[in-house]
Amino acid sequence: MAEQQTVSYDKIDPLKDEKPFYISEENYRKIQKKEEKFPTYHILLFAIVIPIVAFLMGMIYIGGIWNPIEKIPSLKYIIVNQDKGCYTPECAKMGLNEKTNLGIYYQQLNGEGGQFSIMTGDRNTAINMIENHDYWAAIYVPENFTINVLMNLNTVNKDKLVPVETELIFDEVRNYTTMKFVLKAFNMMEEAFFNSLVKKFEEKGGFNPLFIINGIQFKETNLHAISGFGQNFSSFIFLLITWIGTIATSIISHFYFPFENHWVEKKDTKHPILKAMIAKIAFCVLINVIIDVISSVIPYFCGGTFQIDHGYWRFLGFILFFSLSGLGINNLLIHILPFIFYYLVAVTFMFLQLLSCGGLVDTDVQPSFFKIGKAFPMYYGVRETRYIYWGSGKQYRTMNFITIGIWAVVSIVASLFMYYLELCVKRKRFLKRQELYRKN
Repeated sequence: MAEQQTVSYDKIDPLKDEKPFYISEENYRKIQKKEEKFPTYHILLFAIVIPIVAFLMGMIYIGGIWNPIEKIPSLKYIIVNQDKGCYTPECAKMGLNEKTNLGIYYQQLNGEGGQFSIMTGDRNTAINMIENHDYWAAIYVPENFTINVLMNLNTVNKDKLVPVETELIFDEVRNYTTMKFVLKAFNMMEEAFFNSLVKKFEEKGGFNPLFIINGIQFKETNLHAISGFGQNFSSFIFLLITWIGTIATSIISHFYFPFENHWVEKKDTKHPILKAMIAKIAFCVLINVIIDVISSVIPYFCGGTFQIDHGYWRFLGFILFFSLSGLGINNLLIHILPFIFYYLVAVTFMFLQLLSCGGLVDTDVQPSFFKIGKAFPMYYGVRETRYIYWGSGKQYRTMNFITIGIWAVVSIVASLFMYYLELCVKRKRFLKRQELYRKN
């Protein structure tokens, strides 16, 4: 009596064509023969690969957002100083002139919670630098800053408050979470700066009590405000949903595509490979369009404000364009790898993109490894989505489309070529079987 087989291959390989097309049926049968008693190869392979993938996913997901606050002091800021110094008659009475410029004193913030540069310029200069994302924030010092500060000295004015104001300019859309950390750091730096300024003038009689109480007022100017946390979250989660849709599409079209065998495994069919390829392309596009349209209208059913400066149709068009890169990459992987390994690689790559796309926190406050996201399509997808929503990051648009387009074109061409080879192998095997049946 034959020994009982301990391996159920319909469970280990539940999909009929689970193995890649380039693995011959003869070699696969040899593996099955060797594993009749115990699935040695499968068990060893899974025992090695699954823990490695679990470790990598944990490192990617947890390590990517472990402690972004400690990187805040490394961010770059600019001080735009338009202060004209002390040029009024009151200054002359105190023996001061234009060379007494307290705006320059802001340079002492460098290294104290951030990397500060200082330059002479006007408010528009500061706005343009933040609009271009050259710096994370700009402190604009107006031309009357020194005069207004000195007008609060006890020797000049003991009882009346002369308001002193500077402006903090930033772009919240650049990264919502990171900017919250930046603003918190600025609140602490503002207090430290004011205290040091007060000590500097103690020898000249100090400031009046009202100024000590009120301090320097920082006016916050947010160039592009985010209407709600949920919409900020959606700016990268939409791309994640789209990517999941491309993984699902690649699985369905690869393992359950009905028209492939309909043409490939019919002897007298004309151009069977071409017909199968055209049908599969149409099938993938149709499924993906349905997924993208459904996901794109979700915010309209969530209640609250949904801001989209450049219109819904531009947003939907971009999501469809972005999904091409996902379709190409995942269809290429599924033609190369066995199903289990395809799934592990596809999900790991998706998580790597999510954590390095600048969605949760900016790559500037992540470990250096996560700058790898700048090579992947989701990073540029997030930047383009934020432009469509709030109008921030216009300068990135060309690079966004070029990078995503390159990923899409290269991966789609490669996946179609692999699919063509797969169909050729299937066609050849079918004709060989037909020949054997005819001879028998």
